[in-house]
Amino acid sequence: MNFLPSFPLQLNVIALFGITLLLGLIGGELAKRIRFLPRISGYIAIGFLLGPGGFNIVSQSVLVTARLFVDISLGIILFDLGRQLDFTWLRHDRGLFPMAIAESGITFISIFTMVYLFVGLPWLPSMLAASFAMATSPAVVMMVAHDLSSEGPVTRRTLVLTSLNNFFALIVFTFLLPMTQSAPMKTSTLWMQSTYLIIGSLALAIAIFVLIRMMAILIGKQKQNQFVLFIGALVFTMGIAQILNLPTALTLFILGVATRNIDRKHMLMEIDFGWSARLFFILLFVVTGIHLRLEGLRIAAMAVIMFILIRGVAKTLGIWLFSSASRLTKKQILSVSLALTPMAGLAISMSNVLDDFNPDLNRQIATIIASVVAILEILGPIATQFAFIWAREATPNQAQQGGQK
Repeated sequence: MNFLPSFPLQLNVIALFGITLLLGLIGGELAKRIRFLPRISGYIAIGFLLGPGGFNIVSQSVLVTARLFVDISLGIILFDLGRQLDFTWLRHDRGLFPMAIAESGITFISIFTMVYLFVGLPWLPSMLAASFAMATSPAVVMMVAHDLSSEGPVTRRTLVLTSLNNFFALIVFTFLLPMTQSAPMKTSTLWMQSTYLIIGSLALAIAIFVLIRMMAILIGKQKQNQFVLFIGALVFTMGIAQILNLPTALTLFILGVATRNIDRKHMLMEIDFGWSARLFFILLFVVTGIHLRLEGLRIAAMAVIMFILIRGVAKTLGIWLFSSASRLTKKQILSVSLALTPMAGLAISMSNVLDDFNPDLNRQIATIIASVVAILEILGPIATQFAFIWAREATPNQAQQGGQK
């Protein structure tokens, strides 16, 4: 009876997409019933149970195939993160940009030194690990802020600092990427490739911005039409970036910045992706949970703990150095530092890109990075939620319910 399915049954990408959303939704609702847990913790827990660390329902081959959905999810998040970077706000708060440089720079130098001297990795993987550490998870910060309806100086600065440290991380990572290729290359060629990746991303983002702004003039200020315009532009940008061998994440982030700051006549509307964004957020966090690995704790527990502690202290120090210029109190300094704790989606995406370039090099840092991400996936959302509530910027009824809507 060859018309019957073969056993054991294997999940395909479509089934994975459906089960991810359904179980993720349930996990998020269960998590919000626990006072101190945000919904994100439930999404990640479901992913962990589906993956190799749990019941191993999702095979590695299906996970590789599902990468397209994850890339789209992260692309929407990075575009939205770029829109959080308001140049007007940076001119208003002149301490914020140097604060971002300080917290990102001190984090990079501190983690590089620790990985290079303590762990003993060569300079290139040490620098790559440090570039991963610079970035705060944009998805966690944005979703927790949204779920808590959080507004205020801590929330605003956290979002801007997250935008900037992700930008710096992407620039450093993109610059280092050509050096990771296993085939020997001339120094001039490496510089040319790095320049192409960075300048090419900027040029493509500006070109797409000009295109969608012209289309916005044509279709008018109708939310439904502009929603489709943005989604179409994001997917189109991803496709063109891949064709041109340009970094998708950096291009989409710059596109978001352009739509926020260059559109002087405001032809592009402030579109809230709403329910569709929630769909991709759930997918991203569940798949992030599937990637969760704790094996590195057994192999390099001390290095992982040092990485997390040094990263936290470095970010706090960078914020403190320019806190006076940004008019932050001691409580607000600690709140912003705690809110910047998460490190997840972008680090996994950067690791995937590195794996495409040089799998052997990626494996050198994968043990530590995967374990750090695993711990900060668990603790990060809780820390961010606590920071916004502690700063008294969460809407009261949301704070009492731990992010319940």
